Amino acid sequence: MASPPTKMAKLDHAPPARTTAPAALSRTPSSSSSSRRIGLASGVDRTKVRSIQLGPSKNKLALGSKPTNPHKAVDPLATLARAARAILSRPPQPTPESLQALYSLTEHVVHNGNDAAQQLYDRLRLELERAAGDLRRSLAAPVPDSAATATADGSALGVKASAHEAWIKLFDDEVGRFGDQVLLVRSVFLHLDRTYVLQSSALLSIWDLGLSLFQDSVLSDSTISSRITSATLDLVALERSGTSVPRAQLRSFLRRVRSFATPAAYAEVVIAPFLAATEAHYDVQGNAHAVELDSTTYLARAVAALRDEDERVRGVFGGAGEADLAREVERRVEGGLIRGHVEDIATKETATLCEQDRKDELATLYGLLKRVNQLGVLRAAFLAYLKTTALALVSDPAQDAHMVERLIALRHAARAFVEGPFERNEDEFGKAVNSAFESVVNTRQNKPAEMMAKYLDAKLRSGGARGLDDIMLEAVLNDVLYLFRFTQGKDIFEAFYKRDLAKRLLLNKSASFDAERSMLLKLKDECGPGFTSKLEIMFKDMDLSADVMSAFSASSASSSSGSGPSSFDLSVSVLSQGNWPTYPPFPIALPPALTAARERFRAFYVAKHSGRALSWASGLDTVTLRAHFPSSATASTSGKAGTARKELLVSLAQAVVLLLFNDPAEQGAADDGTLSLEEIGAATQLEAKELARTLQSLACGKVRVITKQPKGRDVNAGDRFAFNSDFKSDHVRIKINQIQQKETVEENKSTTERVFTDRASHLQLAIVRIMKARKTLKHQELVMEVVSQIGQRFKVEPAEIKKSIASLIDREYMGRAEDNHALYHYIA
Repeated sequence: MASPPTKMAKLDHAPPARTTAPAALSRTPSSSSSSRRIGLASGVDRTKVRSIQLGPSKNKLALGSKPTNPHKAVDPLATLARAARAILSRPPQPTPESLQALYSLTEHVVHNGNDAAQQLYDRLRLELERAAGDLRRSLAAPVPDSAATATADGSALGVKASAHEAWIKLFDDEVGRFGDQVLLVRSVFLHLDRTYVLQSSALLSIWDLGLSLFQDSVLSDSTISSRITSATLDLVALERSGTSVPRAQLRSFLRRVRSFATPAAYAEVVIAPFLAATEAHYDVQGNAHAVELDSTTYLARAVAALRDEDERVRGVFGGAGEADLAREVERRVEGGLIRGHVEDIATKETATLCEQDRKDELATLYGLLKRVNQLGVLRAAFLAYLKTTALALVSDPAQDAHMVERLIALRHAARAFVEGPFERNEDEFGKAVNSAFESVVNTRQNKPAEMMAKYLDAKLRSGGARGLDDIMLEAVLNDVLYLFRFTQGKDIFEAFYKRDLAKRLLLNKSASFDAERSMLLKLKDECGPGFTSKLEIMFKDMDLSADVMSAFSASSASSSSGSGPSSFDLSVSVLSQGNWPTYPPFPIALPPALTAARERFRAFYVAKHSGRALSWASGLDTVTLRAHFPSSATASTSGKAGTARKELLVSLAQAVVLLLFNDPAEQGAADDGTLSLEEIGAATQLEAKELARTLQSLACGKVRVITKQPKGRDVNAGDRFAFNSDFKSDHVRIKINQIQQKETVEENKSTTERVFTDRASHLQLAIVRIMKARKTLKHQELVMEVVSQIGQRFKVEPAEIKKSIASLIDREYMGRAEDNHALYHYIA
């Protein structure tokens, strides 16, 4: 049962524990000495009250006064019963005696024994029953029509709401008055409550008795309980529709119901119907909104509904169990608005939200699905979006040049979603990003690995890293390494990366040697030292070459380059064969001065390292030429008479062709100083395709230091070429694009074919290495061992392993057991 309040006018606190009459008890207004205090006598069933004879009281009925009729004996029970009826009347009536006198009289009755106390308790019960009955009849009476005024919209719900507002005010006032009256009765009869009632486990305290009678008489009335329910539900429904309701009045009303009802009764009359109505409301809302609203509006409505319902529970219902009720309401809202509907939005709209970078809506979607433990739906939709987008980037050959850059951008966008809207949920969404890239990168065999190497070359090459500081360049390396980690064609990456690294080292085109070595360390950590051993040797060869050239420059052999117009500086890089890419022969007829310089270096090197042979890879040679152009061609830039000197950075083939124009007559030039395509080819011994590309770069590109007749972009038989005396440029150092060093389809195909050839060798070497260590091994175990070792470099199929095993058996590196063909043994 609920506890009594502490103050007579308040209903929410416990009363002060005192055995004497409290000083705070109010006194009724005193009447004139000639009149008597009377109480209402109606409603008392005197046949139910036993009459006992009480001894004379030693206490005065009122301090400092005499009995109103000294000739008539006082009946304490009747006096106290009339007083209780007067206090509980509607409205309250004056009591027969003062409250202090009534308190003293209660003490007198209780001191006369248990029978007298029980009679007094029974009479109090009768009066409380009568008061509860009067209260029930008042609350069950029809609401006057004047109270049911329509709201502004004139809706039926609005009319009902007006009637409800009038009734809950009546309920709040009447029940509040009843509580104050019961509290006052308890205060007057406190001695009975403390001395007699509380000593008997079979009796309810006066406060609890009042609550029990209220529940039995008022709340058990179906009219009243249904009014409590309908008033609560209709006002809440009106507020949900957007109409303002007297929330403070509703809160006071529900607090009053909760104070006077048992928890079970309050749950039955208020909480259970409210939860059922909430569930039904949001089931309807969810189905309607899913059809009527777009996803953005729907998500906003769902969030607003959760917020409004939480605020409503705390602002209207409140009290004990508020948190539990809030959770129950959330479950109803989630069930109606989120389950099913938001999951459908996640499945259908996640890709669009990601493409449009709508992080706020993704965060809302994530938060709603997290409430109902359905993040798996969002994860699946997010993963599907990443796979679809990445697959489109990888599978389109027309976009190969931008493949890696766009994959990196997609990964950055995906990580932004994980770290933002998805609340750094690495277990669900971080792994989804990795899973998407791992599955997509290998859908197009070998090509992504090749493009990763080329992308790195573009960034690490001088000029490619323009605008990137060391930190930004390091970030680029990490981005590519992330993609590289998932590729199964690591040997393809290695081949192309080594080829491009060789060009950067030999042509001195690396943007940062620190970045080059940083990438080397990253690859070593990722794939092991065996993967980068040849790359490390390439760097060592460049360091050793610098030492060799220092020694050569200090020797007498280098001085033979001479001085004068034909003097030049020679720089040679000595590479260890087998650790560098294989370069095809590059036939070319060098000028005598260059041929002599080569031979002097060969003699010097062989003398220092006997037993070693040198072969020249002329396809990567570069030359810096000093060219002189007539002053008329440069007057606009130099403003001086004479000739203007330029430095031309060209390939060896370009240099040999240009040197022919120093003395074209010696090459059989015509009177106009032009040389034909055939004459240049005979003098340089260049292959036809190489010669055409070289002449095209010199005569048809942006920098045209020679001219072509007839004009055109292509070089054809019979074309004639001449020195361009009208060449103009604002720059002193001019780089002429080395068309012959650009990648060709044949070069890429050759690199890939070499990788496939190497794969067979790596596979057989791995099998022999395993069998040598294990001596005897079953077929399945051997396949698993090979996949474990080779899988870090490239994906190997069981059929390829079987083919390599057969080849090794034929060559007697291993054999089969006679009694078990699935068992192999190593042949030493």
